[in-house]
Amino acid sequence: MLLEWINSTLEDESRKQAIGFDTRQGILNRRMTSKVEWDHIQTIEVAGLDEIALKTGHRDVIVVVSADIDGALQVIGLLSERTKAAVQAFFKSIPKRLRRTVKVICTDLYAGFIGAAKAVFGKRVLICADRFRIALRYRESFETLRKREWKR
Repeated sequence: MLLEWINSTLEDESRKQAIGFDTRQGILNRRMTSKVEWDHIQTIEVAGLDEIALKTGHRDVIVVVSADIDGALQVIGLLSERTKAAVQAFFKSIPKRLRRTVKVICTDLYAGFIGAAKAVFGKRVLICADRFRIALRYRESFETLRKREWKR
């Protein structure tokens, strides 16, 4: 269910899944307070950072940290703050043996996420934009060109 919440709002997904506010909050509270079981993870080559809007708009958000583990996308952490410090603290909580395996951080290009990744992993980790951001930039460029040509 957490994976479905990425790139959506919790309200929208709650309606789709027919779960109420209390159930949704229970899921989030259990996942945000639990520690990550690092022992069963062998490598984290690609990690992703995305935010979920708790309500419509972007004031109340949580950060979802996901990773490709054994060929499957898994949520490895939920952060209650969208700050560089919170993301950096999460990255530092990853054991050194796993931090060395991270090759790519995929994010929405928020400066706080990028800064946290660079502070912990340095230059050896690539930062890439998520698909939504690439599509958004592509559409913006195309729309600008279309409008300019229409006027011409």
